[in-house]
Amino acid sequence: MTPSSPPQPVAWERRIAVLGALLAIAVVALKRGRQHPDEVFQFLEPAHGLAFGYWLPAWEWVEGLRNWAVPGVLGGVLALCGRMGLEHPWALASVVWVCCAAAQAWGTVALFRLVEERDGREAALLASAVHVTWGGWLLYAARPLADSLSVAPLLGALLWAWRARARDGLREGFWSGVLLGLAFVVRYPSAVFGVPIAVSLLMARRWRSLAGGALGVGAVLLGLGLLDWLTWGAPWHTLWKYFEFNILIGGSEKFGTQPAWWYLPKLLGMVPLLLVWHFGRGLARRDVLGGSFVFYLGVMSLLAHKELRFLAPLLPLFVVLAAGPAWRTLSPWIRSRKVMGGLVGAYALSSLAAATVQMPNALATDQIDALVFAGRDASLTGLIVAGQQEWNVSGRFYLRRDVPLLVRPDNLVRELDGALTETQFSHVLVNGAALGERQVEAAGFCVLRRWGKVVLWKRCPSARGSGALLTSPSGP
Repeated sequence: MTPSSPPQPVAWERRIAVLGALLAIAVVALKRGRQHPDEVFQFLEPAHGLAFGYWLPAWEWVEGLRNWAVPGVLGGVLALCGRMGLEHPWALASVVWVCCAAAQAWGTVALFRLVEERDGREAALLASAVHVTWGGWLLYAARPLADSLSVAPLLGALLWAWRARARDGLREGFWSGVLLGLAFVVRYPSAVFGVPIAVSLLMARRWRSLAGGALGVGAVLLGLGLLDWLTWGAPWHTLWKYFEFNILIGGSEKFGTQPAWWYLPKLLGMVPLLLVWHFGRGLARRDVLGGSFVFYLGVMSLLAHKELRFLAPLLPLFVVLAAGPAWRTLSPWIRSRKVMGGLVGAYALSSLAAATVQMPNALATDQIDALVFAGRDASLTGLIVAGQQEWNVSGRFYLRRDVPLLVRPDNLVRELDGALTETQFSHVLVNGAALGERQVEAAGFCVLRRWGKVVLWKRCPSARGSGALLTSPSGP
């Protein structure tokens, strides 16, 4: 009789990662819409252009501030979907959500192992469980935004940097550099995290790790240079354009300027406040993780242009720093069902509150639903969108039709008088009170469907604007 082998530890990090991915997909599917217009125009629109041949380029793509790495990958996925006959906009969006959630699942595993090596397995279980269920993070986790997509390779880079500082090795430094480079390619501001990582290794005199990190970052930068050369005609074209626009000429300030303290109250609404005391204790250790959190927040606070989504990379770092002290506080109470039940209930409420704080005033769900509906109408020959800026319409990804598209904001709707009489425009989408119903009816359109304040009109069968309704149901 052979002795039985010792039981292997359950791979809880993988189970938690899968749970987190499923929760993220459920949240984005439930809310639909988009968290920010860049969710469409950063990656989805150019990917759609690669896959299907038509798209609406945002100004960054006209000026050359973005590289084609992520759109290239997503474009390949969308092209494969098209070949398989999967072409409904919400089906394509669902595939993209699954891809983003899968990437974040990998990031959750990296987060688990980082906390495990820093504070132990129990703290890692707590950290990963909080990370994947935190409402503020779930709003971003499955969306194709650079701010959230860069988090997974960033966590991997910090994991290998932690190992590189613990044991000076070329391999550890190399993988930290490669993953930091990937986070940088996804989102250029991720370069900020390279400073605390390098300083940490320098202070510890981890020369082999530093050399490995330089090799890893260098390899990715060479790849980026080649990609820009092939797609933009010059090596590192997008990197230079990004630096020139944001640093040299301060072009980002035209999108808004806020004081240095602007992020502090926002951050309090985003992070798990129940762990704020434990976060302070974790920050007091002054390691590479705390340095990364403080340095990134400091740099982002100094920049004039600020947005809530820029803080997304700090959410998992907050949990990582708080996990160890939090577990040491909770462990004596773990057997008390009343205490744990109260804590879990308070956490669930605060998680929901954080998601509510971050939820924008308008996810534009109704508008996107209307675009999808219009695009599925075989009689669509052209679409007028009144009451919206062009960057806020969600491009061609959700419309899925290569037809004339005319977009006018509220202050320019008067320019639509002539366009309403052009027969190439078969549909009109009105968001809010941009156009009066009598004006649209007089041009020969009838209501096709309503989604709250969003109304989709279709040119009436007769040449006369009778104003008769084709259908007028409400609903998604």
